Amino acid sequence: MKTSQLWLKKGALCFNLEISEDLLFKFQAYTDLLLEWNRRHNLTALRTEEEVAVKHFLDSLAGFLTFSPREDDLVLDLGSGAGFPGVPLKLLNPHFPLILLEPRLHAAQFLNELLPLLEIDAEVIRDRAENAGRGELREKCQWVVSRAVARLNQLLELSLPFLRLGGYLIAWKQEEVKEEIEEARFALEELGGKLEKIVPYTLPYWDLTRNLLVVKKVEPTPEKYPRRAGIPAKRPLLSRET
Repeated sequence: MKTSQLWLKKGALCFNLEISEDLLFKFQAYTDLLLEWNRRHNLTALRTEEEVAVKHFLDSLAGFLTFSPREDDLVLDLGSGAGFPGVPLKLLNPHFPLILLEPRLHAAQFLNELLPLLEIDAEVIRDRAENAGRGELREKCQWVVSRAVARLNQLLELSLPFLRLGGYLIAWKQEEVKEEIEEARFALEELGGKLEKIVPYTLPYWDLTRNLLVVKKVEPTPEKYPRRAGIPAKRPLLSRET
């Protein structure tokens, strides 16, 4: 067994998850394809199998500390990139419907090659969240998962329009999140969200502390959100004067 596979298998136990031999082969196939594409298109900054196993796969699987979808819960991975966190979550729990939303061409092409390789039933949509959040997916999702996409006040505007009432956003964040939470107070109120909890966790082997922020949608998001493409980043919601 490769070092990266051993780290993945043992590291998953830290989150009370068991990875079968069959799944280890699929994660290896995922790694091989990702590193192959990386040489041409730089999908991720990580360059070794061990880094991918811990900083991408295990970090994504930490989501199960808060992520508990039912079989009919539509899950949206917003800004999926090379499939994180949605694809690792789907590998361990194949029963929920999954949409991978990714605007970049090469990343979307990678996902479309990856899914049949891993025998995953999911849909790739190449679009910006600002556009998709005004379309057919608005208020259709029970879960939105998002990792390393934007600061929280921007992410709330991009993600909450997709959620039905009672749905959840899970946002992967670095160790220091107090400043982001403070600057997102107005966005939470304006967009109909409520911060339910902050779940800290530690990545094994690298001893890195991370946080999962769990936001529940408790009120409808006003129709004017999300604003047009690029505006949430240029003029993030900070106050009513924004």
